[in-house]
Amino acid sequence: MDIEPKRKFYLVVLTIYTLILITCLVSCNSSQEQNPNIIGSEKPSNSDSNNNNLSAPTSQINYVHIAKDFGDKKYGGIMTLANRGNPPAGFDTLRTSSIALHHVAGAIFGPGNLVMRCRDNTYLVCPYLARSWISDQSFTKWTFNIRNDVFWHDGTPFTADDAKFWFELAFFGYEAGEKSRAPAYFKTELGTIENIEVHPNNRLTIIFTDRNPHFLEILANPRFKIAHPSHLMKPKLDSGDMSVSPLDIGLVGLGPFVIDKYESNSLISVKRNDLYWEKSKQGNQLPYLDGINYVITKDPFAMDIAFRSGRIDGGARGQSHYLSSNRKEKYVEDLPNEVFFAEVEGGNFRLAFNMMKDGPWQDPKVRRAIALWINKTDAIPIVLNGFGWTSPDLGPPNIAVQRHFINWPKFDLGDPDTKREEALTLMSESHYPNGFSMGHLCRSLNPKPCEFLKDQLSGLGITLELNMTDESEWNRGRTSLDYDSQQGRLTPSQIPEGTQSVYGRYENNPDAYAKHNDKHVENLYKLLKESLTLEHRIEIWRDIERYLFKDKTYIIPIAEYINVIPYRTYVKGLAIPAEDAHANTDFSTVWMEK
Repeated sequence: MDIEPKRKFYLVVLTIYTLILITCLVSCNSSQEQNPNIIGSEKPSNSDSNNNNLSAPTSQINYVHIAKDFGDKKYGGIMTLANRGNPPAGFDTLRTSSIALHHVAGAIFGPGNLVMRCRDNTYLVCPYLARSWISDQSFTKWTFNIRNDVFWHDGTPFTADDAKFWFELAFFGYEAGEKSRAPAYFKTELGTIENIEVHPNNRLTIIFTDRNPHFLEILANPRFKIAHPSHLMKPKLDSGDMSVSPLDIGLVGLGPFVIDKYESNSLISVKRNDLYWEKSKQGNQLPYLDGINYVITKDPFAMDIAFRSGRIDGGARGQSHYLSSNRKEKYVEDLPNEVFFAEVEGGNFRLAFNMMKDGPWQDPKVRRAIALWINKTDAIPIVLNGFGWTSPDLGPPNIAVQRHFINWPKFDLGDPDTKREEALTLMSESHYPNGFSMGHLCRSLNPKPCEFLKDQLSGLGITLELNMTDESEWNRGRTSLDYDSQQGRLTPSQIPEGTQSVYGRYENNPDAYAKHNDKHVENLYKLLKESLTLEHRIEIWRDIERYLFKDKTYIIPIAEYINVIPYRTYVKGLAIPAEDAHANTDFSTVWMEK
């Protein structure tokens, strides 16, 4: 090529490049036209950074897919994990928080929704299906810029309309003719939604009745997964099928893996989603694995045998399957240098009362007596498998959890014998010196907590009648008013604003631990959600915990679990959260060194 044509060629290339650059800049600028009073963040954030000093939104980048380098040693392989049981409720993330679902759901539906908990720091919020977000100064209007490169597993683009459909389904439920579908079990945690709007450039605005400054942190709960494609779900609902579930429509999700096979009581198999948009920090297309096999293993000891014999690469998540100290010792003994253990702060072991059912526990002195009588330290070796912590500690010694919202270990301190003497006095004052009988909802999957409570309360003369149930009845029963007491589900929340569904009024929170309709609790949560400073949030949360755990004693917190999960040492890239084992179950960053 001679000089003149070469010069023309470079001029043409330069012109095209300039036009592309101008087009991109115009597009970015047009999508950023907002009210100057609105604030925003595209970077990882936490609730303490939501204030009027935030910088304006930066220009948004829609990352382009790059071809996977299959020569990279990280790509390929099938990881095999144990799963505690069949995912309940037809894989419906709006209906259950069960880890038997969410251990699998992260791969199929993704680790979050519009946002997610950051893999590097679970206390921060990272973008996921939304590239960025903004809020007005009143914190009643949140606008999300939805990514343009996200596809459902069937190839249909994910849009702001899909996000609108999901939020409406979660908060309002659905109506078609005379039939209706109930909202999500976590509806109240989202705040009071007034309206949801879709705007040009794939933007979504959620308008709240009240100030909601911590909405991002609440939304980042890994249980709140989008598993309901509107193009498949809406026709079913409109036809009157209000019980339609993700399983009924083929488990079409947005996550890094696509469902390949589901055999009840046997196997869930997923394979790489080649349409998945996410990349690693190094620019590698995710996921690395070719697929994941989840072997349904209901017996924890069968899981141990499968792991030690090399048939699985990682353990199941969920109570009874998390390792005890004795089981962990056996792993180390049999597999030196071949196993490592993920340790995750796992939520509270508790006793909660049904305040909407008649019985001696209606007397606050009785509830106080039980709280003072239970020896919390004894729960750690018996119930928590030797891994856990309790009062007077304010957190686990070996996991870096945030401690400024931990209050319950400060209540009911003192000499155990003195507390038990006070408990006996309260029982006499309540005219139950010889005790009484009280029912208790139990999971046959994990009877140890129930047996511990039965043994403890016998010292007060209380006969705890254990109602042992299978998983189906436990999932139903814990949202009903049929049982006198229960422990409730394990739902650790990293922010107090995300706990209303388990501590709030039964009328709006059927899955709450204690069944009550105390409006004062609702008012306290309203104050909490409107708090703008960390100091005020800490103060209100302390008031809520003192009211629930001591003043009223609707709930008795006993000890905190530490969940221990085994993995083979060749499993690399695993994101282990400091707390809440529901997080990071997408496994998109995992690769196998073998």
